[in-house]
Amino acid sequence: MQEEYLISRKRIFGATVIVIIATLLSKVSGLVRDQIMAGYFGINYDTDAFTWAYFIPNLFRILFAESLIVAAFIPIYSSYINRDEKKKELELFVNSVLNVMILAFFVISTIIFIFSPQIGVLLSRITGSELSITRFSLMSRIMIFSMLTMSLSGLAASILNSHYIFTAPSVAPLAMNVITIIFIIFLSARTGIVSMALGVMVGSVFHLAIQLPQLRVSKIKYSFGIDFRSKPVKDFFSMALPILLSLGAVELNNGVDNFFALNLGAGNTTALTLSWRVANLPLGVFSVAIITVLYPLLSRQASEGDLRGLKETFSLGIREIGYVMVPATVGLIVLSHPVIKLLFEYNQFGASDTERVSSILIFHSIGLLFFGLLMILNRIFYSFKNVYTPLKVALISIVVNFILDWILVKFMGAGGLALSTSLVAICNVVILLIVLRKKVGSLDGKRIVVSYIKIFLSSLIMGTVVFFVWKHLDALAYRGVGVLILILFGVIALGVGVYAGCTILFKMDESRFVISLLKGLKEKQRI
Repeated sequence: MQEEYLISRKRIFGATVIVIIATLLSKVSGLVRDQIMAGYFGINYDTDAFTWAYFIPNLFRILFAESLIVAAFIPIYSSYINRDEKKKELELFVNSVLNVMILAFFVISTIIFIFSPQIGVLLSRITGSELSITRFSLMSRIMIFSMLTMSLSGLAASILNSHYIFTAPSVAPLAMNVITIIFIIFLSARTGIVSMALGVMVGSVFHLAIQLPQLRVSKIKYSFGIDFRSKPVKDFFSMALPILLSLGAVELNNGVDNFFALNLGAGNTTALTLSWRVANLPLGVFSVAIITVLYPLLSRQASEGDLRGLKETFSLGIREIGYVMVPATVGLIVLSHPVIKLLFEYNQFGASDTERVSSILIFHSIGLLFFGLLMILNRIFYSFKNVYTPLKVALISIVVNFILDWILVKFMGAGGLALSTSLVAICNVVILLIVLRKKVGSLDGKRIVVSYIKIFLSSLIMGTVVFFVWKHLDALAYRGVGVLILILFGVIALGVGVYAGCTILFKMDESRFVISLLKGLKEKQRI
Protein backbone atom coordinates (compact mmCIF):
# COMPACT_ATOMS: atom_id res chain seq x y z
CA MET A 1 0.00 0.00 0.00
CA GLN A 2 2.75 2.45 0.93
CA GLU A 3 4.74 1.60 -2.22
CA GLU A 4 1.72 2.25 -4.43
CA TYR A 5 1.08 5.48 -2.55
CA LEU A 6 4.64 6.69 -3.19
CA ILE A 7 4.39 5.80 -6.88
CA SER A 8 1.11 7.71 -7.10
CA ARG A 9 2.66 10.74 -5.41
CA LYS A 10 5.46 10.74 -8.01
CA ARG A 11 2.85 10.67 -10.75
CA ILE A 12 1.12 13.75 -9.33
CA PHE A 13 3.77 16.11 -10.68
CA GLY A 14 3.76 14.95 -14.29
CA ALA A 15 0.01 14.38 -14.37
CA THR A 16 -0.73 17.86 -13.01
CA VAL A 17 1.48 19.42 -15.70
CA ILE A 18 -0.47 17.64 -18.41
CA VAL A 19 -3.85 18.55 -16.94
CA ILE A 20 -2.87 22.19 -16.39
CA ILE A 21 -1.69 22.63 -20.00
CA ALA A 22 -4.71 20.85 -21.49
CA THR A 23 -7.17 22.64 -19.22
CA LEU A 24 -5.51 26.00 -19.87
CA LEU A 25 -5.94 25.52 -23.61
CA SER A 26 -9.57 24.53 -23.07
CA LYS A 27 -10.31 27.52 -20.82
CA VAL A 28 -8.57 29.97 -23.13
CA SER A 29 -10.56 28.61 -26.08
CA GLY A 30 -13.68 29.03 -23.96
CA LEU A 31 -12.81 32.69 -23.36
CA VAL A 32 -12.20 33.14 -27.09
CA ARG A 33 -15.64 31.64 -27.72
CA ASP A 34 -17.17 34.12 -25.26
CA GLN A 35 -15.20 36.98 -26.85
CA ILE A 36 -16.60 36.09 -30.24
CA MET A 37 -20.14 35.78 -28.84
CA ALA A 38 -19.89 39.19 -27.15
CA GLY A 39 -18.43 40.78 -30.26
CA TYR A 40 -20.95 39.25 -32.66
CA PHE A 41 -24.09 39.54 -30.54
CA GLY A 42 -23.39 41.91 -27.59
CA ILE A 43 -25.20 41.31 -24.28
CA ASN A 44 -28.97 41.54 -24.68
CA TYR A 45 -32.12 39.44 -24.55
CA ASP A 46 -30.91 37.27 -27.46
CA THR A 47 -27.77 36.27 -25.58
CA ASP A 48 -29.87 35.87 -22.43
CA ALA A 49 -32.09 33.44 -24.42
CA PHE A 50 -29.00 31.40 -25.34
CA THR A 51 -27.72 31.52 -21.75
CA TRP A 52 -31.01 30.10 -20.46
CA ALA A 53 -31.36 27.53 -23.27
CA TYR A 54 -27.80 26.38 -22.52
CA PHE A 55 -28.46 26.40 -18.77
CA ILE A 56 -30.61 23.24 -18.89
CA PRO A 57 -28.21 20.87 -20.72
CA ASN A 58 -25.27 22.53 -18.98
CA LEU A 59 -26.97 21.90 -15.62
CA PHE A 60 -27.13 18.18 -16.38
CA ARG A 61 -23.54 18.26 -17.67
CA ILE A 62 -22.33 19.75 -14.39
CA LEU A 63 -24.51 17.52 -12.23
CA PHE A 64 -23.70 14.27 -14.00
CA ALA A 65 -20.67 14.55 -16.30
CA GLU A 66 -18.48 16.71 -14.05
CA SER A 67 -19.82 15.93 -10.59
CA LEU A 68 -21.99 12.87 -9.90
CA ILE A 69 -20.07 10.50 -12.17
CA VAL A 70 -16.74 11.74 -10.85
CA ALA A 71 -17.76 11.85 -7.19
CA ALA A 72 -19.66 8.54 -7.00
CA PHE A 73 -18.07 6.49 -9.80
CA ILE A 74 -14.32 6.97 -9.21
CA PRO A 75 -14.22 5.76 -5.54
CA ILE A 76 -16.06 2.53 -6.46
CA TYR A 77 -14.22 1.93 -9.73
CA SER A 78 -10.84 2.63 -8.06
CA SER A 79 -11.54 0.07 -5.32
CA TYR A 80 -12.03 -2.67 -7.95
CA ILE A 81 -9.47 -1.63 -10.54
CA ASN A 82 -6.56 -3.85 -9.38
CA ARG A 83 -8.62 -6.85 -8.27
CA ASP A 84 -8.55 -9.40 -11.09
CA GLU A 85 -10.94 -11.71 -9.26
CA LYS A 86 -13.56 -8.92 -9.37
CA LYS A 87 -13.24 -8.17 -13.11
CA LYS A 88 -16.69 -9.50 -14.01
CA GLU A 89 -18.27 -7.60 -11.16
CA LEU A 90 -16.51 -4.42 -12.29
CA GLU A 91 -17.64 -4.95 -15.88
CA LEU A 92 -21.24 -5.42 -14.75
CA PHE A 93 -21.00 -2.25 -12.65
CA VAL A 94 -19.73 -0.10 -15.53
CA ASN A 95 -22.30 -1.43 -18.00
CA SER A 96 -25.14 -1.00 -15.52
CA VAL A 97 -24.28 2.65 -14.90
CA LEU A 98 -23.78 3.26 -18.63
CA ASN A 99 -27.11 1.74 -19.64
CA VAL A 100 -29.07 3.55 -16.93
CA MET A 101 -27.55 6.84 -18.11
CA ILE A 102 -28.41 6.19 -21.78
CA LEU A 103 -32.03 5.34 -21.01
CA ALA A 104 -32.59 8.09 -18.44
CA PHE A 105 -31.04 10.92 -20.42
CA PHE A 106 -32.74 9.98 -23.65
CA VAL A 107 -36.12 10.12 -21.92
CA ILE A 108 -35.34 13.40 -20.11
CA SER A 109 -34.00 15.00 -23.30
CA THR A 110 -37.09 13.97 -25.24
CA ILE A 111 -39.44 15.43 -22.62
CA ILE A 112 -37.58 18.77 -22.53
CA PHE A 113 -37.45 18.80 -26.36
CA ILE A 114 -41.26 18.52 -26.49
CA PHE A 115 -41.99 21.09 -23.78
CA SER A 116 -39.30 23.70 -24.60
CA PRO A 117 -41.86 26.38 -25.71
CA GLN A 118 -43.81 25.95 -22.46
CA ILE A 119 -40.58 26.23 -20.45
CA GLY A 120 -39.77 29.46 -22.31
CA VAL A 121 -43.23 30.92 -21.60
CA LEU A 122 -42.94 30.01 -17.91
CA LEU A 123 -39.47 31.54 -17.67
CA SER A 124 -40.58 34.76 -19.34
CA ARG A 125 -43.64 35.12 -17.11
CA ILE A 126 -41.81 34.41 -13.87
CA THR A 127 -39.10 36.98 -14.59
CA GLY A 128 -41.37 39.48 -16.33
CA SER A 129 -38.70 39.90 -19.04
CA GLU A 130 -38.81 40.29 -22.83
CA LEU A 131 -36.96 37.01 -23.39
CA SER A 132 -37.58 35.63 -26.91
CA ILE A 133 -39.57 32.44 -26.39
CA THR A 134 -39.13 31.39 -30.02
CA ARG A 135 -35.34 31.69 -29.91
CA PHE A 136 -35.16 30.05 -26.49
CA SER A 137 -37.21 27.01 -27.51
CA LEU A 138 -35.32 26.56 -30.80
CA MET A 139 -31.90 26.69 -29.15
CA SER A 140 -33.08 24.51 -26.27
CA ARG A 141 -34.25 21.84 -28.73
CA ILE A 142 -30.96 21.97 -30.62
CA MET A 143 -28.78 21.62 -27.52
CA ILE A 144 -30.87 19.39 -25.28
CA PHE A 145 -29.47 16.05 -26.45
CA SER A 146 -25.97 17.29 -25.59
CA MET A 147 -26.80 16.32 -22.00
CA LEU A 148 -26.62 12.67 -23.11
CA THR A 149 -23.34 12.99 -24.99
CA MET A 150 -21.73 15.08 -22.23
CA SER A 151 -22.80 12.69 -19.47
CA LEU A 152 -21.38 9.73 -21.39
CA SER A 153 -18.23 11.79 -21.86
CA GLY A 154 -18.07 12.31 -18.08
CA LEU A 155 -18.27 8.57 -17.52
CA ALA A 156 -15.45 8.02 -20.03
CA ALA A 157 -13.32 10.68 -18.30
CA SER A 158 -13.84 9.05 -14.89
CA ILE A 159 -12.66 5.68 -16.20
CA LEU A 160 -9.58 7.23 -17.82
CA ASN A 161 -8.73 9.31 -14.74
CA SER A 162 -8.94 6.19 -12.57
CA HIS A 163 -6.22 4.73 -14.80
CA TYR A 164 -4.17 7.96 -14.44
CA ILE A 165 -4.93 9.02 -18.02
CA PHE A 166 -5.72 12.73 -17.99
CA THR A 167 -4.80 14.18 -21.38
CA ALA A 168 -7.80 13.19 -23.53
CA PRO A 169 -10.45 14.16 -20.91
CA SER A 170 -8.72 17.51 -20.35
CA VAL A 171 -8.41 18.26 -24.09
CA ALA A 172 -12.05 17.32 -24.90
CA PRO A 173 -13.50 20.75 -23.92
CA LEU A 174 -10.98 22.37 -26.27
CA ALA A 175 -12.45 20.44 -29.20
CA MET A 176 -15.97 21.49 -28.18
CA ASN A 177 -15.02 25.17 -27.94
CA VAL A 178 -13.22 25.17 -31.28
CA ILE A 179 -16.24 23.60 -32.99
CA THR A 180 -18.53 26.24 -31.44
CA ILE A 181 -16.24 29.06 -32.59
CA ILE A 182 -16.22 27.69 -36.15
CA PHE A 183 -20.01 27.54 -36.22
CA ILE A 184 -20.32 31.16 -34.98
CA ILE A 185 -17.87 32.50 -37.55
CA PHE A 186 -19.36 30.70 -40.54
CA LEU A 187 -23.08 30.53 -39.67
CA SER A 188 -23.85 33.62 -37.55
CA ALA A 189 -24.60 35.77 -40.61
CA ARG A 190 -27.41 33.36 -41.59
CA THR A 191 -28.61 31.97 -38.27
CA GLY A 192 -27.60 34.59 -35.70
CA ILE A 193 -27.25 33.44 -32.08
CA VAL A 194 -28.62 30.02 -33.08
CA SER A 195 -25.18 29.28 -34.57
CA MET A 196 -23.85 28.94 -31.02
CA ALA A 197 -26.46 26.32 -30.17
CA LEU A 198 -25.54 24.31 -33.27
CA GLY A 199 -21.86 24.53 -32.34
CA VAL A 200 -22.52 23.34 -28.78
CA MET A 201 -24.45 20.26 -29.97
CA VAL A 202 -21.90 19.20 -32.58
CA GLY A 203 -19.04 20.06 -30.19
CA SER A 204 -20.49 17.80 -27.50
CA VAL A 205 -20.26 14.84 -29.90
CA PHE A 206 -16.57 15.56 -30.46
CA HIS A 207 -16.16 15.96 -26.66
CA LEU A 208 -17.16 12.32 -26.29
CA ALA A 209 -15.51 10.94 -29.44
CA ILE A 210 -12.03 12.23 -28.56
CA GLN A 211 -11.95 10.03 -25.42
CA LEU A 212 -13.31 6.78 -26.86
CA PRO A 213 -10.06 5.35 -28.32
CA GLN A 214 -8.26 5.33 -24.95
CA LEU A 215 -11.09 3.52 -23.17
CA ARG A 216 -9.45 0.29 -24.31
CA VAL A 217 -7.25 0.61 -21.21
CA SER A 218 -10.21 -0.49 -19.06
CA LYS A 219 -10.52 -3.82 -20.97
CA ILE A 220 -14.27 -3.69 -20.31
CA LYS A 221 -16.59 -5.14 -22.94
CA TYR A 222 -19.95 -3.51 -23.48
CA SER A 223 -23.12 -5.48 -22.86
CA PHE A 224 -26.71 -4.34 -22.50
CA GLY A 225 -27.76 -5.16 -19.00
CA ILE A 226 -28.61 -3.55 -15.66
CA ASP A 227 -28.18 -5.38 -12.37
CA PHE A 228 -29.34 -3.38 -9.37
CA ARG A 229 -28.54 -6.32 -7.07
CA SER A 230 -24.77 -6.02 -7.65
CA LYS A 231 -22.94 -4.50 -4.64
CA PRO A 232 -21.01 -1.79 -6.58
CA VAL A 233 -24.20 -0.84 -8.45
CA LYS A 234 -26.07 -0.59 -5.15
CA ASP A 235 -23.24 1.50 -3.67
CA PHE A 236 -23.24 3.83 -6.68
CA PHE A 237 -26.96 4.51 -6.66
CA SER A 238 -27.09 4.81 -2.87
CA MET A 239 -24.53 7.62 -3.22
CA ALA A 240 -26.13 9.08 -6.34
CA LEU A 241 -29.28 10.66 -4.88
CA PRO A 242 -27.59 12.52 -1.99
CA ILE A 243 -24.83 13.72 -4.32
CA LEU A 244 -27.38 14.85 -6.90
CA LEU A 245 -29.35 16.73 -4.27
CA SER A 246 -26.14 18.30 -2.96
CA LEU A 247 -24.93 19.36 -6.40
CA GLY A 248 -28.45 20.30 -7.42
CA ALA A 249 -28.53 22.72 -4.51
CA VAL A 250 -25.41 24.42 -5.84
CA GLU A 251 -26.91 24.71 -9.33
CA LEU A 252 -30.22 25.87 -7.86
CA ASN A 253 -28.26 28.72 -6.30
CA ASN A 254 -26.90 29.60 -9.74
CA GLY A 255 -30.41 29.48 -11.16
CA VAL A 256 -31.68 31.81 -8.43
CA ASP A 257 -28.82 34.21 -9.21
CA ASN A 258 -29.78 34.17 -12.90
CA PHE A 259 -33.45 34.82 -12.11
CA PHE A 260 -32.54 37.86 -10.03
CA ALA A 261 -30.19 39.03 -12.80
CA LEU A 262 -32.87 38.65 -15.48
CA ASN A 263 -35.19 40.83 -13.41
CA LEU A 264 -32.56 43.58 -13.46
CA GLY A 265 -32.98 44.02 -17.23
CA ALA A 266 -31.47 42.97 -20.55
CA GLY A 267 -27.96 41.52 -20.54
CA ASN A 268 -27.48 41.08 -16.81
CA THR A 269 -27.71 37.29 -16.96
CA THR A 270 -25.09 37.28 -19.71
CA ALA A 271 -22.91 39.78 -17.79
CA LEU A 272 -23.04 37.55 -14.70
CA THR A 273 -22.10 34.53 -16.84
CA LEU A 274 -19.19 36.29 -18.57
CA SER A 275 -17.81 37.46 -15.24
CA TRP A 276 -17.94 33.93 -13.86
CA ARG A 277 -16.23 32.55 -16.98
CA VAL A 278 -13.29 34.92 -16.48
CA ALA A 279 -13.06 34.15 -12.74
CA ASN A 280 -13.29 30.47 -13.60
CA LEU A 281 -10.12 30.60 -15.73
CA PRO A 282 -7.61 30.30 -12.84
CA LEU A 283 -10.09 28.20 -10.85
CA GLY A 284 -10.79 25.82 -13.72
CA VAL A 285 -7.17 25.53 -14.81
CA PHE A 286 -5.29 25.11 -11.55
CA SER A 287 -7.78 24.04 -8.87
CA VAL A 288 -9.58 21.59 -11.12
CA ALA A 289 -6.25 20.25 -12.40
CA ILE A 290 -4.95 19.64 -8.88
CA ILE A 291 -8.20 17.99 -7.76
CA THR A 292 -8.51 15.92 -10.95
CA VAL A 293 -5.11 14.38 -10.24
CA LEU A 294 -5.51 14.03 -6.47
CA TYR A 295 -9.04 12.64 -6.30
CA PRO A 296 -8.31 9.11 -7.58
CA LEU A 297 -5.45 8.97 -5.07
CA LEU A 298 -7.67 10.24 -2.24
CA SER A 299 -10.32 7.66 -3.15
CA ARG A 300 -7.81 4.82 -3.12
CA GLN A 301 -6.28 5.94 0.18
CA ALA A 302 -9.73 6.17 1.77
CA SER A 303 -10.75 2.71 0.52
CA GLU A 304 -7.49 1.23 1.87
CA GLY A 305 -7.73 2.98 5.24
CA ASP A 306 -4.51 4.94 4.67
CA LEU A 307 -5.56 7.88 6.85
CA ARG A 308 -2.04 9.28 7.20
CA GLY A 309 -1.48 9.33 3.46
CA LEU A 310 -4.94 10.82 2.88
CA LYS A 311 -4.24 13.68 5.28
CA GLU A 312 -0.93 14.42 3.55
CA THR A 313 -2.60 14.44 0.13
CA PHE A 314 -5.41 16.65 1.43
CA SER A 315 -2.92 19.08 2.99
CA LEU A 316 -0.99 19.25 -0.27
CA GLY A 317 -4.18 20.01 -2.21
CA ILE A 318 -5.33 22.70 0.24
CA ARG A 319 -1.94 24.45 0.16
CA GLU A 320 -1.52 24.28 -3.61
CA ILE A 321 -5.01 25.68 -4.21
CA GLY A 322 -4.21 28.59 -1.89
CA TYR A 323 -0.83 29.11 -3.55
CA VAL A 324 -2.55 29.79 -6.88
CA MET A 325 -6.00 31.15 -5.97
CA VAL A 326 -5.00 33.87 -3.50
CA PRO A 327 -2.71 35.78 -5.91
CA ALA A 328 -5.22 35.16 -8.72
CA THR A 329 -7.89 36.81 -6.57
CA VAL A 330 -5.73 39.84 -5.87
CA GLY A 331 -4.73 40.12 -9.53
CA LEU A 332 -8.30 39.96 -10.85
CA ILE A 333 -9.53 42.52 -8.32
CA VAL A 334 -6.80 45.02 -9.19
CA LEU A 335 -6.94 44.45 -12.97
CA SER A 336 -10.63 43.60 -13.47
CA HIS A 337 -11.37 46.56 -15.77
CA PRO A 338 -8.46 46.19 -18.22
CA VAL A 339 -8.93 42.39 -18.31
CA ILE A 340 -12.61 42.67 -19.31
CA LYS A 341 -11.87 45.53 -21.71
CA LEU A 342 -9.20 43.49 -23.49
CA LEU A 343 -11.27 40.30 -23.60
CA PHE A 344 -14.65 41.60 -24.70
CA GLU A 345 -14.84 45.30 -25.63
CA TYR A 346 -15.27 45.41 -29.39
CA ASN A 347 -18.14 45.59 -31.93
CA GLN A 348 -21.44 45.17 -30.03
CA PHE A 349 -19.78 45.08 -26.57
CA GLY A 350 -19.30 48.69 -25.41
CA ALA A 351 -17.53 50.58 -22.63
CA SER A 352 -20.63 50.51 -20.39
CA ASP A 353 -20.72 46.72 -20.74
CA THR A 354 -17.07 46.58 -19.66
CA GLU A 355 -17.90 48.60 -16.55
CA ARG A 356 -20.81 46.31 -15.72
CA VAL A 357 -18.94 43.01 -16.13
CA SER A 358 -15.70 44.20 -14.48
CA SER A 359 -17.57 45.36 -11.36
CA ILE A 360 -19.25 41.95 -11.09
CA LEU A 361 -15.87 40.22 -11.59
CA ILE A 362 -14.46 41.87 -8.46
CA PHE A 363 -17.09 40.18 -6.29
CA HIS A 364 -16.78 36.82 -8.03
CA SER A 365 -13.01 36.97 -7.47
CA ILE A 366 -13.45 37.28 -3.71
CA GLY A 367 -14.70 33.69 -3.59
CA LEU A 368 -12.06 32.09 -5.85
CA LEU A 369 -10.04 30.54 -3.03
CA PHE A 370 -13.15 29.15 -1.36
CA PHE A 371 -14.59 27.74 -4.60
CA GLY A 372 -11.35 25.78 -4.96
CA LEU A 373 -11.31 24.63 -1.33
CA LEU A 374 -14.94 23.57 -1.58
CA MET A 375 -14.08 21.26 -4.48
CA ILE A 376 -11.47 19.32 -2.55
CA LEU A 377 -13.51 19.28 0.68
CA ASN A 378 -16.51 17.74 -1.08
CA ARG A 379 -14.22 15.20 -2.77
CA ILE A 380 -12.66 14.05 0.49
CA PHE A 381 -16.12 13.41 1.99
CA TYR A 382 -17.07 11.49 -1.14
CA SER A 383 -13.84 9.48 -0.82
CA PHE A 384 -15.15 8.25 2.53
CA LYS A 385 -18.51 7.59 0.80
CA ASN A 386 -19.99 10.21 3.11
CA VAL A 387 -22.47 11.95 0.83
CA TYR A 388 -24.85 13.32 3.45
CA THR A 389 -22.60 15.91 5.07
CA PRO A 390 -22.03 17.87 1.82
CA LEU A 391 -25.77 17.51 1.14
CA LYS A 392 -26.76 19.08 4.47
CA VAL A 393 -24.32 21.95 3.95
CA ALA A 394 -25.58 22.49 0.38
CA LEU A 395 -29.20 22.64 1.57
CA ILE A 396 -28.24 25.28 4.13
CA SER A 397 -26.55 27.22 1.33
CA ILE A 398 -29.84 27.45 -0.63
CA VAL A 399 -31.47 29.42 2.16
CA VAL A 400 -28.39 31.57 2.79
CA ASN A 401 -27.93 32.31 -0.93
CA PHE A 402 -31.57 33.32 -1.47
CA ILE A 403 -31.55 35.66 1.52
CA LEU A 404 -28.25 37.25 0.49
CA ASP A 405 -29.41 37.59 -3.15
CA TRP A 406 -32.64 39.26 -2.05
CA ILE A 407 -30.80 41.72 0.21
CA LEU A 408 -27.66 42.48 -1.82
CA VAL A 409 -29.32 42.86 -5.24
CA LYS A 410 -31.26 45.86 -3.89
CA PHE A 411 -28.08 47.73 -3.02
CA MET A 412 -25.47 46.36 -5.45
CA GLY A 413 -27.36 45.05 -8.48
CA ALA A 414 -25.73 42.12 -10.29
CA GLY A 415 -22.54 42.65 -8.27
CA GLY A 416 -24.51 41.73 -5.15
CA LEU A 417 -25.43 38.38 -6.75
CA ALA A 418 -21.74 37.63 -7.33
CA LEU A 419 -20.87 38.65 -3.77
CA SER A 420 -23.64 36.40 -2.45
CA THR A 421 -22.14 33.45 -4.35
CA SER A 422 -18.73 34.13 -2.82
CA LEU A 423 -20.10 34.51 0.72
CA VAL A 424 -22.02 31.23 0.42
CA ALA A 425 -18.81 29.45 -0.66
CA ILE A 426 -16.98 30.85 2.38
CA CYS A 427 -19.78 29.65 4.67
CA ASN A 428 -19.71 26.14 3.15
CA VAL A 429 -15.94 25.81 3.47
CA VAL A 430 -15.94 26.80 7.15
CA ILE A 431 -18.68 24.29 8.02
CA LEU A 432 -17.09 21.41 6.09
CA LEU A 433 -13.65 22.05 7.62
CA ILE A 434 -15.11 21.92 11.14
CA VAL A 435 -16.96 18.66 10.41
CA LEU A 436 -13.94 17.07 8.69
CA ARG A 437 -11.62 17.85 11.58
CA LYS A 438 -14.05 16.20 13.99
CA LYS A 439 -14.12 13.12 11.75
CA VAL A 440 -10.41 12.55 11.06
CA GLY A 441 -8.65 14.65 13.71
CA SER A 442 -5.70 16.92 12.92
CA LEU A 443 -5.53 18.11 9.31
CA ASP A 444 -1.90 19.29 9.29
CA GLY A 445 -3.35 22.62 10.39
CA LYS A 446 -0.14 24.25 11.59
CA ARG A 447 1.60 23.65 8.28
CA ILE A 448 -1.43 24.92 6.34
CA VAL A 449 -1.74 28.08 8.46
CA VAL A 450 1.98 28.91 8.10
CA SER A 451 1.75 28.44 4.34
CA TYR A 452 -1.32 30.66 4.07
CA ILE A 453 0.30 33.46 6.10
CA LYS A 454 3.19 33.46 3.62
CA ILE A 455 0.78 33.24 0.67
CA PHE A 456 -1.32 36.20 1.83
CA LEU A 457 1.77 38.29 2.60
CA SER A 458 3.29 37.51 -0.81
CA SER A 459 -0.02 38.30 -2.53
CA LEU A 460 -0.33 41.60 -0.66
CA ILE A 461 3.15 42.66 -1.79
CA MET A 462 2.36 41.58 -5.35
CA GLY A 463 -1.02 43.39 -5.34
CA THR A 464 0.52 46.61 -4.07
CA VAL A 465 3.19 46.60 -6.77
CA VAL A 466 0.68 45.78 -9.53
CA PHE A 467 -1.79 48.46 -8.33
CA PHE A 468 0.73 51.31 -8.37
CA VAL A 469 2.41 50.23 -11.61
CA TRP A 470 -0.95 49.98 -13.40
CA LYS A 471 -2.10 53.29 -11.90
CA HIS A 472 0.84 55.03 -13.59
CA LEU A 473 0.39 53.22 -16.90
CA ASP A 474 -3.38 52.92 -17.39
CA ALA A 475 -3.78 56.18 -19.35
CA LEU A 476 -1.10 55.01 -21.80
CA ALA A 477 -2.51 51.47 -21.93
CA TYR A 478 -5.95 52.60 -23.14
CA ARG A 479 -4.59 54.31 -26.27
CA GLY A 480 -4.96 51.17 -28.36
CA VAL A 481 -5.47 47.42 -28.26
CA GLY A 482 -1.84 46.63 -29.05
CA VAL A 483 -0.57 48.92 -26.30
CA LEU A 484 -3.14 47.50 -23.86
CA ILE A 485 -2.03 43.94 -24.58
CA LEU A 486 1.64 44.82 -24.18
CA ILE A 487 1.25 46.76 -20.94
CA LEU A 488 -1.34 44.45 -19.34
CA PHE A 489 0.68 41.31 -19.99
CA GLY A 490 3.81 43.13 -18.82
CA VAL A 491 2.14 44.10 -15.54
CA ILE A 492 0.80 40.54 -15.08
CA ALA A 493 4.28 39.12 -15.72
CA LEU A 494 5.71 41.59 -13.19
CA GLY A 495 3.11 40.50 -10.64
CA VAL A 496 3.86 36.80 -11.21
CA GLY A 497 7.58 37.51 -10.83
CA VAL A 498 7.11 39.48 -7.60
CA TYR A 499 4.85 36.79 -6.13
CA ALA A 500 7.13 33.91 -7.13
CA GLY A 501 10.14 35.77 -5.77
CA CYS A 502 8.41 36.35 -2.44
CA THR A 503 7.38 32.71 -2.06
CA ILE A 504 10.90 31.54 -2.88
CA LEU A 505 12.30 34.07 -0.41
CA PHE A 506 9.91 32.71 2.24
CA LYS A 507 11.13 29.16 1.42
CA MET A 508 7.65 27.82 0.76
CA ASP A 509 7.17 24.11 0.00
CA GLU A 510 4.52 25.07 -2.55
CA SER A 511 7.03 26.95 -4.67
CA ARG A 512 9.16 23.80 -4.82
CA PHE A 513 6.07 21.90 -5.96
CA VAL A 514 5.62 24.35 -8.85
CA ILE A 515 9.30 24.04 -9.75
CA SER A 516 8.83 20.26 -9.81
CA LEU A 517 5.89 20.73 -12.18
CA LEU A 518 8.05 22.81 -14.50
CA LYS A 519 10.78 20.17 -14.39
CA GLY A 520 8.15 17.55 -15.17
CA LEU A 521 7.09 19.60 -18.20
CA LYS A 522 10.67 20.02 -19.35
CA GLU A 523 11.40 16.34 -19.05
CA LYS A 524 8.03 15.46 -20.68
CA GLN A 525 7.35 12.91 -18.04
CA ARG A 526 5.11 10.17 -19.38
CA ILE A 527 2.08 9.28 -17.32
